[in-house]
Amino acid sequence: MKSLTLVFLVLMVISLFSWSGHEGLTYYIVKDIVPDELVKITPYNYQEKRVYNLSKLVLEDVCGKDTIKAWDGAIIPPNPAPVNGKVPAWQILTVYSSEPDWGMDQGLDLSPYQFLIGNSQGVRHMKYRILGLEFFEADKSFYYFHDLSKEAFRKGDRYWGYRFLARALHYIEDLSQPYHNTPGELGEIFRALFDHSITRMLMNAHYVYDDYLAYLIYSGDEETIKTIENAKPVFLKSEWHLVQEIRKLALSYFPKVHREIKKVFGEKLKERKGKLESFTVISVEEFKEADERGDLSNLKRYTLELIGKTASYLKGYLIDFLKAVRTF
Repeated sequence: MKSLTLVFLVLMVISLFSWSGHEGLTYYIVKDIVPDELVKITPYNYQEKRVYNLSKLVLEDVCGKDTIKAWDGAIIPPNPAPVNGKVPAWQILTVYSSEPDWGMDQGLDLSPYQFLIGNSQGVRHMKYRILGLEFFEADKSFYYFHDLSKEAFRKGDRYWGYRFLARALHYIEDLSQPYHNTPGELGEIFRALFDHSITRMLMNAHYVYDDYLAYLIYSGDEETIKTIENAKPVFLKSEWHLVQEIRKLALSYFPKVHREIKKVFGEKLKERKGKLESFTVISVEEFKEADERGDLSNLKRYTLELIGKTASYLKGYLIDFLKAVRTF
């Protein structure tokens, strides 16, 4: 119990979010495997047990509107306005893959332990494994929307079927982010109890890796995009197996990713407070400069390996899922 308390004391000052670039990652995963289908926009009509922040929950359709925050010159996925009340299936998945980050999981009372991490967003978007123990419920978030999507398709409501599926993709993509599975090395977690600069470093390292994926995708990096597009589907037995494989994959890359982020950005991780215009800790310009110097070569290699394998798992999942709901 003492170890648990020490861990939570560190986590309470780390407000964690999710991969940046959900829309771009999802777009390049789904665009060639989702049926070429125009879907009629339908109103929300569901009785849910899940609690949301109703002041930030969006239930109307926002396809065709500006939902992506990016820097000038960023290459973002297409987002055309609906035509005759219909939108393509790929667009629903792309646009709403970022929906859980719009605030619907914020400001809630979800867990007696959430005061220790400072927010309810982290409760639903992470699944920490520390000292053999597990905390939080990103996996449950994925299962919830997987099941709700099936329910919508079963009712013949294909719009909300795809929209709930987009939310499910968000949470499983979050689980592919190494820092969503552990906040740092075990020694760093305990050192952070006595050194606030370590706490800030862990928080900022997470932010940097979130933003690095967005930098690669929205810069139009050809190697990154081809890695996602060319990933071959990998089929697993169930969504439970998908969660386990994604988490195992993310944790396996954590030591390498964490080492590279500390090596490249060093003291900036301990000093900065996260108030930059473009990204949270490292600006687009700084990413570009580090890229041009070759400092990011290892980090990019690890990230493309991770994202390529993640894309393979998610393509297999989507193909199986959409095949199943076609029978409803």
